[in-house]
Amino acid sequence: MSHIKSLTLTSFRNYQSASIDGLDNAFVILIGDNGAGKTNCLEAVSLLSPGRGLRSAGVTDMQSQDSGNPWAISALVHDDMDDVIRLGVGRDSQKPDKKIIRADGNPVKNQSDLGDILRTVWLTPQMDGLFLQGTSERRRFFDRLSATFDGSHTGRMTRYEKAMRQRLNLLKDDTKTPDPTWLDGLEQIMAETSVAIAAARLDVLNQLQIAIDRQSWDQFPQSMMDLSGDVEQSLKSHSALSVEDMIKNRLLSMRSADGQTGRTNFGIHRTDLTVTYTDKNANAAQCSTGEQKALLTGIILSHAQMVQARFGAAPILLFDEVAAHFDEIRRNALLSILSQFNTQIWVSGQDEKAFLSVNDKANVLCVKNNTLIME
Repeated sequence: MSHIKSLTLTSFRNYQSASIDGLDNAFVILIGDNGAGKTNCLEAVSLLSPGRGLRSAGVTDMQSQDSGNPWAISALVHDDMDDVIRLGVGRDSQKPDKKIIRADGNPVKNQSDLGDILRTVWLTPQMDGLFLQGTSERRRFFDRLSATFDGSHTGRMTRYEKAMRQRLNLLKDDTKTPDPTWLDGLEQIMAETSVAIAAARLDVLNQLQIAIDRQSWDQFPQSMMDLSGDVEQSLKSHSALSVEDMIKNRLLSMRSADGQTGRTNFGIHRTDLTVTYTDKNANAAQCSTGEQKALLTGIILSHAQMVQARFGAAPILLFDEVAAHFDEIRRNALLSILSQFNTQIWVSGQDEKAFLSVNDKANVLCVKNNTLIME
């Protein structure tokens, strides 16, 4: 049941220097005008868990324009035994395009280690079009859910993507014929890692579907989910070894085409997530904007329940601009459901009155003039 007790931001986005202490394992409500920095604060929290944060921003993009010092985020993280870990993430002063992570002053090299300390899941207005966007956005969304449930998932993805880049660089090099032995080795790594990634995705998919089917929230309808990737579908009915062989054969046969097009035309990096509104038997992309928001919220809430069932606590939940997402009925329904989770919940909005139903058990932060002030 890790939660953030204190948070300090330095040269991060619009914050030159801001800090807050005394946060409880409950609601943290950020109140401020548009542009005050509420989303920036939530992004900072999201960066304390594996991945690139809720904006998927580059390291240099998060640098304050008014400071020459590299940006940094520091937090005291308390667990249910009241043990404390000082967690920090920031821009490397020696390699400005790189991010460094430390726990109690020691470097954290593996994303899975970071996930053991803190897990976060978020919903932002920018995600409203998830079902209408390209395949990559839905895949990244599902991989974030998978990484929150399985801390090793991010590491597998990194290993696969590194091998894929190396293979493609060899195939695109017109100056020399690529070494087939080297290509064979990279494709072996891609095949083995692909099966591990697909298996992890399918495990999360199955357990998440069970959690979704158990829910009975009137305002957040049930959905049916599936992964349309060739590897995932093959793994449903074939052994891991036979799927590995299939992947290696496909990669071998597509070397010439991949080199000509400059991209890898087959693999788990092309998987798509499909979501169906159960009661209407309609693809989420064909549903109304309000229905899409409700379906997406139901998925995130069910995922939090799934994580809580496995680890004893849900991930830290970040909901940006709740009033912009929902009408009053759905907003109050959401807050009521969130209040039942055993975790810290960060929500933001412009009007404190929107959160009256949970104000008695919340830390309220005023976001104004690039500062965070506890009310």
